[in-house]
Amino acid sequence: MRKVKRIFKKYFGVTRRSMRVKTGYVWHTYLMVTCLSFLTGAGVTYWELNGGSVIGFVLKIQALEGENQSIEGQLLQQKIELQLKSISGEKVSEDITKLQAENNKLKEDVLFYEKIVGKKR
Repeated sequence: MRKVKRIFKKYFGVTRRSMRVKTGYVWHTYLMVTCLSFLTGAGVTYWELNGGSVIGFVLKIQALEGENQSIEGQLLQQKIELQLKSISGEKVSEDITKLQAENNKLKEDVLFYEKIVGKKR
């Protein structure tokens, strides 16, 4: 029995000749567990998001944003046209006031000459 104990300690005990390192699971087991976890997570996410209906919602939002940008462009163009019209309207009103002032001056001149010469009939 003593001989068996000595042999056991020689190969399996603390004082054995070479150190044994336990590596645990091998790398392919970890890889399989990782892949299984990833696929499970992707499946749960797909199920929670109603099978891609969120993607349709995101695409609809992008389409509406594009439409908003085109409408904003049209709005900007109309604002520019309105400003041009208001500027031209202001210019026309200034011209009208100048012409009215000139017309009043000419009427005063005509009245002055009519008083001097008299009315023609």
